[in-house]
Amino acid sequence: MEKLYRIRPLLEKSVEYFVDVYERLPDGTFRGFDVTEIWRWGLGYRTEDEPIWQYELGDNGVHCKPDVGWGCELDGLCAVYLNFSDGFTDDEKVEIEKILRYERDDGDGRAGTGWIYDGEHNWEIEDDHVRFTGPIKIDFLDEQGEVIEENVQPYDSDAE
Repeated sequence: MEKLYRIRPLLEKSVEYFVDVYERLPDGTFRGFDVTEIWRWGLGYRTEDEPIWQYELGDNGVHCKPDVGWGCELDGLCAVYLNFSDGFTDDEKVEIEKILRYERDDGDGRAGTGWIYDGEHNWEIEDDHVRFTGPIKIDFLDEQGEVIEENVQPYDSDAE
């Protein structure tokens, strides 16, 4: 494992987990959906060569890939939002929504976004990321996860 930046929110409900998926249909067209989960708390990582910049603290938020470092950790699901492209029946939408809102599983015990990664289906991931939308705390960690520097300040392009 390499040195990492660990990002954590300072305010509740400021962590979004986003997954955009698509399916190639037999006629060569595509359809897809995206899901955004809002979480009360969480954390994510970035590699040493991808520091957090001051401009990211604005409206776009700080993004992390969910598989970097020890993976993202999310706690306290608050809301789930879905957007479907054209090409879905109402029944398909309802079925997908139930699984992604944890109202039922896929028959093998998978629900939520875990179903997208591990379920039996034809969905392929176009994009996935964790986004921190409020104030954050950044710590720099060594290869074993021990804190090297606490409260790292984002890089400021104007200061260079």
